[in-house]
Amino acid sequence: MIGELLDGTYRVVQLIGEGATGQVYLVEHIHIGRHEAIKVLRPEVAADARLSSRFRREARAINRLRHPNIIGIYDFGRLPDGRLYLTMEHAAGDTLDLVLRRAGRLDVVRSLHLLHQIASAIDHAHAHGVVHRDLKPHNMVLTEDRGKDVLKILDFGLAKVTSPGGASEELTLHGEIFGTAEYMAPERLGSGPDDPRSDLYAIGCIAFELLTGQPPFTGPRPLVMAAHMQTPPPALGRAFPGIPGVLDVIVQQLLAKDPAERLQSGKQLAMALEQVPGFARRRRALTGMVPGVPSERVAADLAAGRVEVHDEVTLQERASAPRQIGYADTAAARTEEVRDEVLAALVELAEEVVDTHPGDATLAMALVDVARARADRDRFVRERAALEERHATAVQSVREREGSLRFAIAELRFERQRKDPPPAAGAAADLDFQIAQLDQRVRELTLGLGHELAALDERGIELAAAEHDGEAQWLDGHRRLRAALADRVGALGARAGELASKFAAVGAASQEMLDGAGSSS
Repeated sequence: MIGELLDGTYRVVQLIGEGATGQVYLVEHIHIGRHEAIKVLRPEVAADARLSSRFRREARAINRLRHPNIIGIYDFGRLPDGRLYLTMEHAAGDTLDLVLRRAGRLDVVRSLHLLHQIASAIDHAHAHGVVHRDLKPHNMVLTEDRGKDVLKILDFGLAKVTSPGGASEELTLHGEIFGTAEYMAPERLGSGPDDPRSDLYAIGCIAFELLTGQPPFTGPRPLVMAAHMQTPPPALGRAFPGIPGVLDVIVQQLLAKDPAERLQSGKQLAMALEQVPGFARRRRALTGMVPGVPSERVAADLAAGRVEVHDEVTLQERASAPRQIGYADTAAARTEEVRDEVLAALVELAEEVVDTHPGDATLAMALVDVARARADRDRFVRERAALEERHATAVQSVREREGSLRFAIAELRFERQRKDPPPAAGAAADLDFQIAQLDQRVRELTLGLGHELAALDERGIELAAAEHDGEAQWLDGHRRLRAALADRVGALGARAGELASKFAAVGAASQEMLDGAGSSS
């Protein structure tokens, strides 16, 4: 198939995957100039009229899934040899199982970030009546967007779809156990019903593997299946003491043998993960920082080497922090947070000196300059965050509209290719006209998105430069503030009293931070 042009639209570039349900090829959509993936299903699906009809209904249902962590299905059709295919978003990145093979296991912060995305995506799918049934690291791809992990769930193409009336249909062949043993819920292996909570069990297996490097049960397939049915899962905390106890409890709940004892939905799981230390954006707190303790004491402890840096998440931060993090909890980010704490202590001390010993215009102006620089810096940060949100919203919105249009084209094309009975000449011409019209709308939509993203990217470059300059001015303002504060405290002499000792600590700590910031820039 390499090099072939399918349906006058997709040029096959290369084979990128092969599994039990078919082959996956990388293709180029020649009209919009984008790489996508086509999954060509096994011949027996097309050969069975019942399965072929069911495939169309399944594809239509899965096309309605609109979530940033679910690979979008754009199109479906039939090849000249009769095989059915699905066209979907191509996620450039490594599968999660490959990432795990390289890393061994992931840290708690990164694991929480990925699990939260999985929970959100599965909750969205279940709300639309779609059960994945084969969740595993191999069916997940990690991409990167602005330094953050973005997980994409694959292979919804042969999932189970529950109709509004409660009946369900699936594309697996009669008697086939669909799924991978290491991630299969006990009820999938026995005579119990196959319901959405089976996906929650699989997420528990994935969570266990992210945190430890392997699923809860490994070995020959029959033994793994028996263990899922009978053996309690190992406790995470025993082998890995660094895993928070509440996270261990969540994983154990997900791996309950009885579906009724598990967390019951992706939403419940997401809410539980948000309570685990390490999930929300973290601030670097310093031992001794309790309500009523001045910040300068923190700086004094830091300067004297008496401080122990640790993580702390407050209830307020849980409510206001972004719900998705990637690499934000790096050493560099923590260093900046400590720096900001120390510089805040410097400002507090300068304000105290101005209040208790007024009359120094230079110190007062330095405080004004720092406040102005801080306001500018914060404004740039907010503008960039809003710009990133607009970027993500624009992409998601256009992808959703594009998916709807292209799927409508697929429906019309499928009708156009019908042979029993074939469409009349007039009806065929009308179908061709509708297809051409919708195809033109898709091109206009994607072209408009390209122009919009280019403008957003240009503004993003401008804001990044402005933010860099604002950061430099903010740091320079603190340097001038520190110098003015040193002059004022020195001029006060014996009258400075306790202020002098405070400045000795705060000044030393802030000087170290400002010198480090200067050398890094």
